[in-house]
Parts: sequence; C-alpha cells; structure tokens
Amino acid sequence: MKTNSTKLKLKIFGFLMFLLPLGALAQTPNAYLCGTGTVKLTPAFTGYTPVVGDKVIWSVNGTPESPVIYNVAADAIYNVAASLAPGNYKYTVQVVPADVNLCPSTASDDMVIEKLPAPAIAVNANGSIFCTDQTNTTVITASNTNTTYTLPAGVSMTYAWSATQGGIAVGNVTTLGTASANGDTFTLNAGVTPETYVFTATGSYATGGVQIVPATSCTASANKTITVSVKPGKATITIAP
Repeated sequence: MKTNSTKLKLKIFGFLMFLLPLGALAQTPNAYLCGTGTVKLTPAFTGYTPVVGDKVIWSVNGTPESPVIYNVAADAIYNVAASLAPGNYKYTVQVVPADVNLCPSTASDDMVIEKLPAPAIAVNANGSIFCTDQTNTTVITASNTNTTYTLPAGVSMTYAWSATQGGIAVGNVTTLGTASANGDTFTLNAGVTPETYVFTATGSYATGGVQIVPATSCTASANKTITVSVKPGKATITIAP
C-alpha cells in the first residue's frame, strides 16, 4: 500500500512539473558578468548565413527588441551593456530572411547571463589591541557588505588573506594564523610576535567553474589593523626588612 502511494505521489509531482512553464525551472548561467563587465553574443544560424537586408531579432527575457537590419557580420552581434542591472537574463535570437521565399528561423536556445554587482567587503575584529596571551582567540572576519542583492544559487564569496608586520609584507600569512575554508574568518596563532599587523582580505566570487567576466578584476579588498602588545609577566612579591 505504501509503495502504491509513493508511486502516485511521484506521478503527481511529474505531472505538475510538466505543467510548469520552462522559465520556471532554474537554468545554470552560461556566464556571469561582474561589475561593469560586458560580453558579445554572436549567433550562428544552422544551414544559413545572413545576407544584406535580413532582420536579426534578439529577445531578452522573452521580450523581442527592435529588429536589426543586417549589412555586415557585426550587425548580428548583441553587445551586453556594461550598465546592465544585477539579475538573470535570457537571450535568444532569430533571423528573418529578406527573401520572402525563405522562412524565419526558429528562435535559438536561451543564452543565460547572470549579472553580479561588483564585490564589496568589510574586515572586522572584536577589538584592535590584543595581549600576547590572547592571540589564539583573536578572530578577524571578512564579510560581503552588499546587502541589496542576494547572490544566486551556485555563487558565493571567497576570501584570500595577506598581511604586513610592522609595515613589511608577510610572505606566508599562514605563519600568523589559519583561515576558514572559504576564508571568511582568520584566527591568529598563539605566540604571535608583539607588533602592529595589517590583515587584508581580498574577496572574489566563486562560480563553480562557470566563467565570470572580467575574471581578473572582479575583486574587492579591505583591511584591519591589529596590534599585539606585550603583557607583563605575573609579579612575585618579596618582603624587605
């Protein structure tokens, strides 16, 4: 009886999924744009090469844009604007031949572009001055400060740490502490040398292998100054006559 009930539920679920419009199912983006990044979308029409006078029609999220009259190859290319607002965009294209004896093409499959805002991060700690015996409890935190846009599924912020000690760059920051898996926290090691340190976190998007444009400059940095201070040793008391 239980098996039959489970099968019935699966059939109902499958039927409801069939009723959903294709747009209701999440699509993994073909690429992410970051900040002012741009891309050019170039179509290729199977079995047909556009000629002068053809109409190339691009649609964005299902809404057709004004037809472009084809003269040269560049006319078929769609330039995604640098000013595009953060969000998810689906692009399709079709060609309508100028020759009335030819049929319009079927619209292409979706090219999905997800626009992400430029990264913005902050670095904080629960103080700025710590005694030498407190270093292993000192946690520095990096966080995404862009609260106006929720990152889509599959995208997260990761952080890489660097530091200076007394104004001199530390070659291997792991000698000073340990970062969490995604780098959002950095915990100092015990016994860190008393000195002034500046810890810098550089945040970037992790996209699960999907390309991000521009990949090299889609980062943000912030820092926190920490002073590790000598703590006087425990006093001993003597009696003088």
